[in-house]
Amino acid sequence: MLTKFVNLRATAATRTGCVRHGVSHQTPFSGRGSRNAAEDLRPNIFHLNTEGLTADKISVIEQLAYKNKAFIIVLQETHCTTADKLVIPNFSLAGSILSRNHGLATLVHERLEWSLVDQSPEQSETEWLCVDVAGYKIVNVYKPLRSRFTTTTILTFPHPSLYVGDFNCQHVNWGYNTTSPHGESLDSWATSNNLGLLYNPKKTASFFSRRWNVGTNPDLALASLGQDSRLPVRRVLGKFPRSQRRPSLITPPRFKVRAAIR
Repeated sequence: MLTKFVNLRATAATRTGCVRHGVSHQTPFSGRGSRNAAEDLRPNIFHLNTEGLTADKISVIEQLAYKNKAFIIVLQETHCTTADKLVIPNFSLAGSILSRNHGLATLVHERLEWSLVDQSPEQSETEWLCVDVAGYKIVNVYKPLRSRFTTTTILTFPHPSLYVGDFNCQHVNWGYNTTSPHGESLDSWATSNNLGLLYNPKKTASFFSRRWNVGTNPDLALASLGQDSRLPVRRVLGKFPRSQRRPSLITPPRFKVRAAIR
């Protein structure tokens, strides 16, 4: 049985194609100050391939977002065909691609302003969507295992931007023993677009195959490089329940936003 860190009640309403949520009087992110007072925030970004979203998994994601002060949640393989299943208390559904077999969702805490910038065309092999949060472009990516990756698979966006998701591309630069053609294409695309890989070979892999008893890294994050060449910090978290995946937490170096006054 899952133990919740916080008991929240949420009521959903629809606004411009997204889901909005009511909040308790004291949200996990409100601290001691008033929710109505603008303040500087440095949001963490929570990332996970859910391998099929369920009510139990949503509960764990909510707990982990609260525990790690994540204001943005980026999910792949939701396997949701309707948006009413993509509900997490205190978060707005900023963008989603609905699919029985794949699917994406990006959720942003209701204290932050956001806009949906663009997303992959229908029937694309690789799914992606870009959400702008205070000028920071967050691109959610899912490339199915057998699909191709080319240098035109994903649109690129101005600095500062972050590309995070399940790329399913093998390359020695992120811990594989060999480099596949798709991995070579991804590496070339990142280099040509001045993107830095957020990967530490000394850290735990984001995916552990029970069948092969080996850890790999299909889940990646790449960030645009500015003049100071500083990259966000990415940390792989503990094992997610009933999954072969580990979520990750990404903290951009200068991503400080002012919460909207509500």
